[in-house]
Formats: sequence, C-alpha cells, structure tokens
Amino acid sequence: MFRSATAALSLVVAFNIAAQVPVKVQDAASKEPVAYAHVAWQVLGSQRKGVEVAGADGRLTIPVDQAAVLRGVALRVDFIGYKPLADTLYSMAPRTYSLETSQKFKLDDVVVTGQYRPTTADRAVQRMHVIGAAQIERMGAQNLADVLGQELNIRLAQDNVLGTSMSMRGLGGENVKILVDGVPVIGRQDGNLDLAQLDLTSIERVEVIEGPLSVNYGTNALAGTINLITKKGTRNGSSLKAVAYSELVGRLNLSVAAGKQFGKNDVLLTVGRNYFGGWAPGQETVYDFSRRLADSSRYQPWKPREQYFGRLNYRYSLGKSWTLNYKGEAMQDRIFDLGMPRAPYAESAFDSQFLTTRIDNAVFAKGNTGRNGHVDALIAHDLYDRTRSTWIRDLTTMDKVSVPGEADNTRFTLTNARATWAAAGDSSRIGYELGTDINMETAAGERLADGTGKRISDFAAFGTMQWKPVAGLIVRPGLRVAHNTQYTAPLVPSLDLRWQLDTALALRASYAEGFRAPSLKELYLFFVDVNHDIHGNPGLTAESSNNYSLSLSFRKPMDKGVLRAELATFHDRVHNLITLVQEGATLYSYANVGEYRTLGGSVGANWDGGHWLLGAGAALTGRYDTLGLANGGATYDFAPQANINATRNWRKQGWSITAFAKYQGEQQNYILMEDGSLGRGRIAAYVMADASVAKHLWHDRLMITAGCKNIGNVTDLNATLGNGGAHSDAGTGSVPLATGRTYFLRVTMELKSNTGSVQ
Repeated sequence: MFRSATAALSLVVAFNIAAQVPVKVQDAASKEPVAYAHVAWQVLGSQRKGVEVAGADGRLTIPVDQAAVLRGVALRVDFIGYKPLADTLYSMAPRTYSLETSQKFKLDDVVVTGQYRPTTADRAVQRMHVIGAAQIERMGAQNLADVLGQELNIRLAQDNVLGTSMSMRGLGGENVKILVDGVPVIGRQDGNLDLAQLDLTSIERVEVIEGPLSVNYGTNALAGTINLITKKGTRNGSSLKAVAYSELVGRLNLSVAAGKQFGKNDVLLTVGRNYFGGWAPGQETVYDFSRRLADSSRYQPWKPREQYFGRLNYRYSLGKSWTLNYKGEAMQDRIFDLGMPRAPYAESAFDSQFLTTRIDNAVFAKGNTGRNGHVDALIAHDLYDRTRSTWIRDLTTMDKVSVPGEADNTRFTLTNARATWAAAGDSSRIGYELGTDINMETAAGERLADGTGKRISDFAAFGTMQWKPVAGLIVRPGLRVAHNTQYTAPLVPSLDLRWQLDTALALRASYAEGFRAPSLKELYLFFVDVNHDIHGNPGLTAESSNNYSLSLSFRKPMDKGVLRAELATFHDRVHNLITLVQEGATLYSYANVGEYRTLGGSVGANWDGGHWLLGAGAALTGRYDTLGLANGGATYDFAPQANINATRNWRKQGWSITAFAKYQGEQQNYILMEDGSLGRGRIAAYVMADASVAKHLWHDRLMITAGCKNIGNVTDLNATLGNGGAHSDAGTGSVPLATGRTYFLRVTMELKSNTGSVQ
C-alpha cells in the first residue's frame, strides 16, 4: 500500500512538472535575456488566467496542461522599454520570444565598444553608459559637445577658433579616444578634437566608457573611449526624415535623411547644413542675418561658422549571419574671423578664414563563425585638411587683398585596419578575443615646424581571455603588443572583472597600463596667427600610465519602471604627461609635466518609469602633480561636479517636459611663467542649465521642441593667465565658455513606409 501511494505521488509530481510550457524571453537585437519580463496568459474560453515573471535569465514557465493548450492559451509578453508581443499556444513545446525595443521608451541600448559581441550596458564587463537618440533629442543637442556637457567626469573648454575640447577623469582630451563606428577621429588642433565638428545627425547612440581601453584601442584610450554609432539603415521599408533647428543667438541648422531597404540591401543618405552667425557680449537678443558690418561691431569673439556635411551608409546582408557595410562621410567647416577696423582711419581690417575638410571612408564586415564565434573587421581611410587664409578687407568697397606669407595648410591622413575574432557562449566558462590594429598617420603642411611631411605608424596585436570560474563572475585579462615607428612601445596589460553579486548588484573592477606616443601635432606643430601661438615640442617623451577603477552598480526592475544606482571610484597615474601649457593669453607650448595623478569618484541614481525619467549624481576629481609637490602644495587639488535631470512624459497626449542642470566646480589649469617654469592657475566654477518642452503631432510623424539653453546666462569664466614671473602672481583674465542664454526651436518630421506607401 505504501508503495502504491508513493507511485501515485510520483506520478502526480511528474504530471505537474510536465504540465508547464517553458518560455524564454530575449532582446531581439542582442539576444540577451530580458530579465523579469512579464507574460500574461489566459486559457481561451475560460476564466483560467495568470501572470508569470521571468527570472534574471529571462526564463519562466506557463502552468498549463495538455488540455488547456488544445483549447488555446493566449499570451501577452511585455516589459518596460519593449514593444508588447502577442501569441497563442497550441502545444507544450518550449517557446522563445524576441522583444523589440520601443522607440518611445527605450531602456537598455545595445553596446558594442570593447565587447565580444553586442550586449547591453548593464551586462558589459567594463563600466559604460549610453546616451541614446531619445536623450539626444530631448537635450536639443546638435553636436558631441552639446551632449557631453551634462555628463559627470567630463569638462568642456572653448576656443573660439580651434573649437570645443574636453577632459575626462581629470585627464585632457588627448587621453580620450573618440571613434565613429569604431574608427578613430583625426584632426587634433591643440592636442584635442573639436567636438563641434562631430554632428549628431543620424547618430543612433553615443557609447561612453570611463577608464582605459588601451588593450583594445591603443594610444589615446587612457581616460576613456567615446564611440559614436551611426544609423546603418531603415531596417524595414523606407523612411524620410527632416530636421530644422534654430536658436535666437543666430544658429540655423537643417538636415534631411532618406533611406530604403530593398531585398538584402539597406541604404541611408544624410545631408545637412549648420550655420552660426557669430556672437559677442551685448549682442541683440534676435540675430540680424541681413547685416553687413563695416565698423568695430564686425569683430565677434565667437566667430561665424558654416558647416556642410553628408553621410552615406550602405549595408548588404549575407544571409542571417553576415553583413557588409560601407560608410562614406564628408564635412566642410568654415570659420570666419572678422577683424577690428585698423587705425587711424578704420577703413580696412585683417580678416581670416579657417576651412576644414573631412573625408572619411570605411568598409565593415561582421558575422558569426560557428556557434559562438564572431568576426568584426574594418578598413578605413580618413582625410583631414585645414587651410587658413588671411587678407586685408577694404571696408569701403568690401574688396579684399591676400596677405603674402599668412596662408597655410595642414593635412592629416589616417589609414586604420582592424579585425577581431571573439568566441564566447552564454554557458561557456572560457571565451577569448584576438585582434589586430594597424594605424598609419601622415601629416604635412606649413604648420609643421620645418614644413616637411611627417609620418608615424603603429602596428599592434592584442588578445583577451574571458574566464567564468563561478556563476556570475567574469575575469578578463588582456595584453597588447605594439610596434611604434617613433617610440618604443611597451607591452600593455589589462585585467577586468565583473561579478554579479545577486540579481540587482554588480561589482566591476579593472586595472590597465597605458602607453601614448606624442602625436605629430604635439611634436611638430607650429601654429601662429593673431589669436594663437602654439609650438610643438620634438623633445617630448611618450606617456605611460597605470589606471585603476572600481564600481558597484544596482539595477532593480519593478512593476512600473527600473531603478538604477552606481558608486564608482578611480585612480590614474600618468608618467611624463603631455599637456598644452599656457605662456600668455595666446601663447602655448607642449610639455611633459612629470608625474601626474588623478583620484576621484562618483555616485548617481536614476529612475526610468516611462512617465517619469529622473536622475541625479555627483563627482569629485582630484589632480596631483610634481608641480604641487615641489611647491609644497596640497597632494590633490579637488574639483566637484553635480548634475540633475528630469523628464515628464504624457504619452497619450504626446507631451514631454525636460530639464538638465550641471554644476562644475573651480578647476585648476597649467600656465607657463615668464622664466619658463610651470605654474598653476584657476578657472572659475559655473552652472549650466537647459529646459525644453516637446509635442508629438500627426500620429508621431511630427515633433516640435522648444526650449531655453544656458538659463543662467554663462558666458566667460574668470581665469588665471600665464603672464607672471617665477615669484610673482600670474595675471587674471577670462576664458570663453558659452554664448549666453538662448532659446531654440526644433522641428522634426519623419515619414515611414513598410509596404512602399507612406503611412
């Protein structure tokens, strides 16, 4: 009798286990599991129903039996940030559902920078975050400078001819690798790239990695890596998108993007024009585009600027596993420097024009090899050309005469060939990546010290191994071997660790060594005009560094949203840091400043609930150098930052209101004293705040956004300039930051068709 009861109980248990339908929910793009996805179910023709929640692995079971599925079980698979998916079960077979992200409410963008294969930022081994297209749109951001201005651990600086530069984690922009689709951007004018030349039209997202990726990307990738990912096509049918943007300060931008998918082909063409009329303190609130000035008001500290750009993306799909992609880009940037009327009669003035041309071409190949292998390869050739022309303008006739010896041209080219092969399965304990990275850069022009062409090349091989010793723990060591044609490049090791402590907490730690050879501009640049005097230094020593990072992140999906928080710290030690030091108001030179260290941390939290998006954070960055040690100063000089953002969405009505604000504390800078010694100056603190309101119309085909930028009316910052002696105080002055408070209007119209007719 006991045996009979046991057998019956076993039969019941077995039946109950069998009376379940296994379900897996994954992201359609990355194939990563959608943790805590919801599945609502109901047996057709009955009141039997329920809601099941997936685990961290995206798996769940539907508790129905064979009789129920014969009648049919209706399902609705859903999670915040994804488009709902409906299905009906008629069998007990396991199911896998792939959810597509919602364009209106997107939580987890796919990232690729430094990863074995596409994944989400939360699952990436390195600490990183994504600035998606929705956030770029809410900010009214037009270029990379606009979107990075609100980020913690990043500080912007402005030169009204050379453009907008940045520093990250206390290290200058020359230590930040900026990529577009994985291809390095060239054209550093003062050791930094002009972020205002990197337009965000047709940019799908910006991936920001804090900390070194020296093993993957080599030189410049010490403080961090920023990768702009372009839109590759329409993905379905055809589309036409036009964006018009204007600011009262005198900015008019217009772009048009058209795309079509046909068969295995996907084409996207983007063209546009950006115009800025220049700005001076006290300028009228509404810019007068019809003016032709011939008096002292023709001079504007913020120079008039005009850009034309175009981008062609063509993608060809080879089945489901491989894609080939060609991307061609061209940009022309023209800056006008209108001079003050000359004494004694004010009938003429020196005018200059700075014409920059960028032409970039790249071919990409991506695909899967075997079950877990992935290949990612590219070859690119980029051209950067900058020409300065100077003439004397007759202000009575507006005729001009060129000034002999004042014109110059600088041209840079970069050929980049890169290929990686990675193998890492979800359940594999061992994964690895092998890659090659070749960079050949040339420079020629009058701005080089001896006027002759220069060349520097870097040939590297790198590899990383991913080990999962226990569940939730990933250990990834890496090594880069390189040959540099001008400097002896050491072995560059790294070690990254990610430990998923539980379903909500993840710990990341990393160590990396870095090497940065001086660029051709830092070695040989000789740039002199009425606004600048910048000298290269052929005696520079290559930089090396040791970088440490530690962070703890929290991510908790809830019924009405996702709560995230993060606590992070870092320590960077750079030997022989190369920096641009200031000798006077316009005179700069490159120099090694010896031992340089940064130490800092940040804390932040955000809530994404669909109707409300809230975020706040604070950061503290300390900088230490041999200069402070020699002068008996503080070990570290700290500068604070804080930011806050809030968005309220009324989705049914199509309205949203957004506000951003960032506080940047007082920052130290380097100045060169009259006796040649290095000194330390200060740049004042400021607050930058923006706000906007947006309205969707015509079934989301039309969106109108209006807002105010720089609500606090910040213009120039008080700063210390390098005109003092070795034992005297340096002079005080100001450095530009922004054009003051301005109001903007952005109109976007987008038409899409899935069947060949516009919907």
